[in-house]
Amino acid sequence: MRIQVNREQLDDALGVVAGAAAPRASLPILSHVYLEASEDRLRLVGSDLEQWVECFIPALVGEPGATTLPARLLTDLIGSLGGEQVNIETGERHQAVLTSDDSRYQLLGLPAEEYPPVPALETPSEVVLPAKQFLQMVGSVEFAVSKEEARQTLTGIRMEFEGDVLRLVATDTHRLAVRTAHIDSGVGEPTSAIVPLKAIQLVHKIPTADTITLRLGQHRAAFIGENAAVYTQLIEGQYPNYQRVIPQAYNRKWTLMVADFRNALKRAYLVARSNSNKVYLRTDGEKLVISARGDVGEATERVDLVREGDDLEIAFNARYILDVLDVLESEGVVIELTESLRPAVFKPAEGDDYLCVIMPMAL
Repeated sequence: MRIQVNREQLDDALGVVAGAAAPRASLPILSHVYLEASEDRLRLVGSDLEQWVECFIPALVGEPGATTLPARLLTDLIGSLGGEQVNIETGERHQAVLTSDDSRYQLLGLPAEEYPPVPALETPSEVVLPAKQFLQMVGSVEFAVSKEEARQTLTGIRMEFEGDVLRLVATDTHRLAVRTAHIDSGVGEPTSAIVPLKAIQLVHKIPTADTITLRLGQHRAAFIGENAAVYTQLIEGQYPNYQRVIPQAYNRKWTLMVADFRNALKRAYLVARSNSNKVYLRTDGEKLVISARGDVGEATERVDLVREGDDLEIAFNARYILDVLDVLESEGVVIELTESLRPAVFKPAEGDDYLCVIMPMAL
């Protein structure tokens, strides 16, 4: 293999694919990135055998071929070189020589044929939607993904596709976030899949043009952007019946301005952190009183609200509420409640495409 590539483009591509490599894997090849030159481009792949990230950049190809090189070393090296162009030439025993201006490095690789190939998807259903919309959807639910490995099915985002509806769901049993979108372009049978959080984090890194293509298969999924794609194994298992968790009725309704509520809650959170993040919310006329007590002292905040129903005092983990307020795209937030020990539903004041159910804490 003998190629010349733009250093910045190579640096950006390595920043995408190296995130999928496994630096401490039992198989040394998984700590490498795969490079394949053909025609007028360079293909780069990183993988940990559960996720694969593929990226293409333009290249002047003097001799086609393939090799693998250590992901971290190559990424750090390319990021620190000073030249505009990088030349890569492979030789015997899987060695590669990299030159850029007055810099010359010889790196030791591994056989390209040993690198795990990107898997094929079996008759996937396909959804095409604006990339910005999809990333906003992901961002509005991923905070609720469970970090507890004991419940594997909750460590990913559930994606449901049916007709013209795409729905994303995440829960850690303390909170549940659901985002729905109506789409114009969808092909295939109704399907659902649990996508690992790491794959979602990799999707955030790939270059996307105006649209992103989702392909959901039986065991794998793909997210295809502009000259880059993420392929992932799906999480196997039964996702809980989250619909049963969503309250179907309420007898109290609070409407607040997101900015005012968030700012007051952030200040109270400074005190609540020393007491399991607990904040108390209670109505007082047309005000919502936010209070917190902890080892460092006490806090009280008052913000305007529009209310329906009787007075109520309820306690929440402040961090959970802030996570919701940080992703809402409306100026107002609506909170639907029943009793102090029953879950509350947080929704945008405008639109019906999002909700988050949060379990309260004991008073």
